[in-house]
Amino acid sequence: MELASEQEIKEIIADGNTEKLVNIAKKLGDRWGKELKANKDERLTRSQIRNVFNSVKKIELYGFEKKKDEFLLLQPKLAYAASRPGRTKGIEELRDQLTMAIGCVQNDPKHFENFCNFFEAILAYHRAAGGK
Repeated sequence: MELASEQEIKEIIADGNTEKLVNIAKKLGDRWGKELKANKDERLTRSQIRNVFNSVKKIELYGFEKKKDEFLLLQPKLAYAASRPGRTKGIEELRDQLTMAIGCVQNDPKHFENFCNFFEAILAYHRAAGGK
């Protein structure tokens, strides 16, 4: 399965295409929850996703306008997670997909809301696909 293209991510975040959000989140969740699950060197764990997701929820709680800097700092947090010893293909793919999505937010609260919905859908589909 191919990952989402930059154009597809833009349609989800900047254009608010909910149908595309659901379809891409399902593909990614299935990939990371099923396809990569069998190989320890490739899998993406729920705790790896939640580590970043919890930061996003905190930003959402306090308000995007007040926490824009923390949102942008998710990019180095993802880069760090993907460069740690024991990193997997799954965490590298998550870093790549979310970094593109973060770039599409462009200081727009509505785009941030779309980002949150996309990330939450990925987490839900990952769990539904058996991701641990």
